[in-house]
Amino acid sequence: MLAFGLFLALSSLPAAVTLVEDGESRAEVIVAANATVEEKSAADELVRTLKRSTGADLAIRPERTRGQPAIVIGRSLAPEAVQRALARLAADGYAMEASGDTIVLAGNGRDGTRFAVYEFLERVAGVRWLWPGEVGEVVPRVTTLVAAGMSLTREPAFVWRWLGPGGSLWGPHDKWTKERELGISTAHQAAMKLWERRNRFGGANIQGGHAWGDILSPMVWGPKHPEYFALVNGKRDWENFNGKHRCQFCTTNPDVVRKTIEYCQTHFDANPELDGISIAANDGRSFCECENCTRLDTGKYSVEGVDPEQLRSARTRIITDRMVIFANQVAEGVARTHPGKRVLFYGYGQFHEPPERTKVRENVVMAYTVNCAGFWNESARRKAFEELAGWARMTPTLAVYEYQTQTNFPDMVRLVPDLIQLELKELQRLGIRHYHTQAGNGFAVNGLNFYVLGRLLWDPSADLKAIQDDYVQKAFGPAAPAMARYHDRFIASWREQKSSPVRMLAFDNYEEVLRAYPRDLLAAGRRDLDEAMRLATGDDRRRVAFVSDGFKFVEKTMAATEATYPFVKAGWKPGSAAPAGTDPRPLERALDLWRERDAYVEEHREDFVLSYLWVRANGENSFNPLKRLRAAESAAPKPAR
Repeated sequence: MLAFGLFLALSSLPAAVTLVEDGESRAEVIVAANATVEEKSAADELVRTLKRSTGADLAIRPERTRGQPAIVIGRSLAPEAVQRALARLAADGYAMEASGDTIVLAGNGRDGTRFAVYEFLERVAGVRWLWPGEVGEVVPRVTTLVAAGMSLTREPAFVWRWLGPGGSLWGPHDKWTKERELGISTAHQAAMKLWERRNRFGGANIQGGHAWGDILSPMVWGPKHPEYFALVNGKRDWENFNGKHRCQFCTTNPDVVRKTIEYCQTHFDANPELDGISIAANDGRSFCECENCTRLDTGKYSVEGVDPEQLRSARTRIITDRMVIFANQVAEGVARTHPGKRVLFYGYGQFHEPPERTKVRENVVMAYTVNCAGFWNESARRKAFEELAGWARMTPTLAVYEYQTQTNFPDMVRLVPDLIQLELKELQRLGIRHYHTQAGNGFAVNGLNFYVLGRLLWDPSADLKAIQDDYVQKAFGPAAPAMARYHDRFIASWREQKSSPVRMLAFDNYEEVLRAYPRDLLAAGRRDLDEAMRLATGDDRRRVAFVSDGFKFVEKTMAATEATYPFVKAGWKPGSAAPAGTDPRPLERALDLWRERDAYVEEHREDFVLSYLWVRANGENSFNPLKRLRAAESAAPKPAR
């Protein structure tokens, strides 16, 4: 079993405990009658999983039977030595202790005990949860199960470890999802959340995402109070809100500050389990140009690169200090009525650079947006780390919002486990303990990244090669050598390209995508997968097939891109005929390849093969010609009857 986290000896190493022998239970599970819901759930999952592994039923009881070996679940029944050890640990810390014929699994907070159970199952029964869903579960079958001596405690390096995609995949309020019908079923989301918990994601309960559209709906407040919204080019910008972009606040309006405070107070009253709530700005630009707002700025400008969801770069005004002032004012109001609660804000876009004049309040979680996949580019890495250090000097509670995937580059194979470790080590060095990603559910494409991340968030210095080897061995059995070669191939390819920009926003990006995924790389990856399919059997074969399904999406994307590229280069625009002097049949075939790709995406909406949300949202851009083609066809004059 891989070691990760902080280890502290509780006692001398104890003897082994036999739990199941020849398919018969030799132990019982003890849970206090007044145990928490989480502790009872942990005990249930332990018993269910051990039955899958051994066929034996371990009884759950509130009190132990004399002379019977027992697994004791939960802090309330833990002996004094374990209680003292847990008191020294942070939230989510846990202990695993065996003494004589007793095993104790207990932890802090909402999930600590469950985390102890999950690691116990990994260590003792060899269980792994590689990705969500039944295919991703590895539960070895045995008839005898013995728990070797153990005595340790663990706590996470990062107190907030939120993988959950952020933005549009989660949350009941997200208008963007509803309007574009990109939502994922609640059952799918529940399976994702279960996988995250089993892999020890979680920690602080902070509700994230762009929030201004929820705090003050432009449709509701714009007609009555246009002054609540940004002054842009002499006009208050409250119309044409799409649930995600534009209609920013006038952050110096005292009523806006007051109503944002009231929004937080209402949410904390209704959801006391929340540790924090987002008050983050809408996506995009168009921030307020009124005198009260602009006089809080330094007057400096920066040149931003292409926004993840907009096709432009621009010289933009740096507005970090004014945004920090707004976040601080809201946080101060929240602290008066809800001490201990926090508000979340993002260092993003025009407020990506650290503030120069204004320190961030302690109860503001300020999340700096970053994409570690670009860190093979030395200058990009240096710039990000310098800005993080600047934010750390001004921010007591600094977080990172990491782009595991996004609209401009959705779910192509991009394996970066070494860059994940490099980033987390630097965050730990800077004292940053909050980590939040914009992820997806494309586990067949980039599942290794998510598996590695879950373990490194507990210990950024863990043995990365051992984690990768564990993933491949447990997932693919006899096919592991071929699958290791497949993963290593794409890790090496990204390193060799030095994180060259790869976007999928418009026709202009075709060349960089074709450069990133040349034919010989795809052919070699397919050979690896074909060899793995020949070697694998049973569930191992199903898992190879799962990864292969993700790779098919990459192959279909590249086939369509390659077939369309000659026409793009010749100046073709969707809706127009093939360029003069060219055969139109290859163009129609290229468009058919895009249609086949889109149909394939729909087939995998719910199965964790690819990130349906981000791939479909990417179709809103101009890289895939079908949207513009459909728009052109619908706008064309209809023939007279």
